[in-house]
Amino acid sequence: MIVDKKTIQRAKQKLGDRNAMLIAEILGVEQFDSRNLKGLCPFHAEDTPSFIYDKKGYYMHCFGCGKSVDIIEAYMSTGHTFLEAVQFLFDHARIRYNFGELGVKTRRAYKYPKLEPLSDKTKVYEYLSKRKISPKTADYLDIRQDAEGNCVFNYYDTNDVLTMVKYRPSHRVDKSKKEIKNWCQKNADTTPLLFNMNRVNTTMPLLITEGELDCAAAIEAGYLNTVSVPLGANNYHWLEENWNWLEEFDSIILCSDNDEAGNKMRKEVSTRLGTWRTRFVELPLSVQDKPIKDLNELLYYGGPEQVLDVVLNAKENPVDTVINFADIQAVDLADMDGIQTGFQELDKALFKLFYGTLTIVTGINGSGKSSFLSQLVCNSLEQGCNVFQYSGELPAFQQKTWLNHILAGRYHVNKYMAGNIEYFKVNPTVQKDIDAWCNERLFIYKDGQSHSPQDMLNTMEAAARKYGCKLFIIDNLTSLAMGSREKDRWDNQENFVRQLISFAVKFQVAPILVVHPHKIETIRRLTKMDVQGAGGMIDLAHRILSLYRVQAADREPTGKKKRILEGDVVCDILKDRMRGYEGQSIEFFYDKPSRRFFTDYEDLYFQYGWDTEKHDREEDPIPVPQLEDRPI
Repeated sequence: MIVDKKTIQRAKQKLGDRNAMLIAEILGVEQFDSRNLKGLCPFHAEDTPSFIYDKKGYYMHCFGCGKSVDIIEAYMSTGHTFLEAVQFLFDHARIRYNFGELGVKTRRAYKYPKLEPLSDKTKVYEYLSKRKISPKTADYLDIRQDAEGNCVFNYYDTNDVLTMVKYRPSHRVDKSKKEIKNWCQKNADTTPLLFNMNRVNTTMPLLITEGELDCAAAIEAGYLNTVSVPLGANNYHWLEENWNWLEEFDSIILCSDNDEAGNKMRKEVSTRLGTWRTRFVELPLSVQDKPIKDLNELLYYGGPEQVLDVVLNAKENPVDTVINFADIQAVDLADMDGIQTGFQELDKALFKLFYGTLTIVTGINGSGKSSFLSQLVCNSLEQGCNVFQYSGELPAFQQKTWLNHILAGRYHVNKYMAGNIEYFKVNPTVQKDIDAWCNERLFIYKDGQSHSPQDMLNTMEAAARKYGCKLFIIDNLTSLAMGSREKDRWDNQENFVRQLISFAVKFQVAPILVVHPHKIETIRRLTKMDVQGAGGMIDLAHRILSLYRVQAADREPTGKKKRILEGDVVCDILKDRMRGYEGQSIEFFYDKPSRRFFTDYEDLYFQYGWDTEKHDREEDPIPVPQLEDRPI
């Protein structure tokens, strides 16, 4: 049964300072000062009284060891259960409460276990003493011995009814002989109760351990409000079984083993019970050069004082989704890691494509997005950053063709004529060197694969984990399967963008997402509001870049224009959350033979890492009209 905590609190309030008198009497507190309500702590050796009554909390607290004890826990320390202790409190406070009949079996058709008789416990005492657990603690926990000399752990429910019995050998288990470590009583049902839960005070912090001997270790050290899980770290049925009882606690401390299963248990339990009320015991990795796996080993090598210390100083369970302001390291943007675009003027404006951020690129058809993105890929490879590229419009061979032109540059392209049509092809003699340079560094999403957003994210995660890709090109959002209904499509697009940002932060990578603009009546430079899709995407993106192909009318002065556009393509920075600068524009020239964006000869004739030959620009037979008036 669960006793109403408000009634317990009312009983303590009625007793007032008598709480301190009764606690001192029950625990035998030495040098107790009935006027100042303080005395020597019964839980550790001290010469100056530091065990002092808290009038607001109605408990005694030691300012030396940190232990707190109310009247219920004090009475339970003498061997009584929680219900018996509450009865003791209510009797002294003269509060009537219907406890019903204690010890009544309430489970229908349940095969209750039989209580092993209290007999000789020599083997159990000997075994537990080797684990630094005293006969007093063994008796307190009602640990018994069966006819074969095994340890018997009795599990009682909150009505003090024996509901489950577990056994374990009273010696070190030999795994090589495949000896069973523990088992439940035969011919009896089992219920995932918590060991020692009937001796726990629901008004004080609860300590949950991973095993019965860890529970015994905590009690040996003086922390009585302790239970253990029944069937190992990976079994969580006890949460559902004891949920209402667990909800009574305002504070819960978790103490799992120093291993993977223990860490998993801590995360799972703290999440389900509530991180706001759970703390965790941080066990030392070693004591006296001995590795520490659990609380019982800490008792063995570190002693009861160290056990009590780690319990009373349990760590706050952090909320994974927030970070303490003081723990945030101030970082200058210039020091942040990322990938440079390779375009000097654009890098002056952006610094880098910072890891952990999302960049959206937009522009109408023919604005130069494919060339721009392909050049970003090549520039990333030049910086030693591996790349993943997805195109929903271009098959893999066309993506390679585009990249080949940029990587080859003017030194390795040949001019051809088909009638009056001029076109360019990469010299096939350099393909082998380009492939070798890109090998295991540039990864293209296979043709014919799923266009599901989740499949795309899964592939990107694999590319980040296995191949160490740092730049991710997703071209474009519309080509991903976002649903047929308009509302679903907008919601799914915004959700994908959120997942993309989480992916960028988790793996410290720089994704670029191409998003088409809405249909516009006339060809013009775009604004943020022209970006197609859910409006939330605009707010979520860290940066938005828009490409605009310069029109003939842009090159002619008019009365309304402030400046003439001289380049072939303009990159407008529509949004830059990182630097806070928006509205900047960078003009590029476009070179058809190499399919490169450039601003000067250095950009145009840049040699990527695969090309180690020395070349003479003056020998290039193909003219560069945009730079005719500039010296080579």
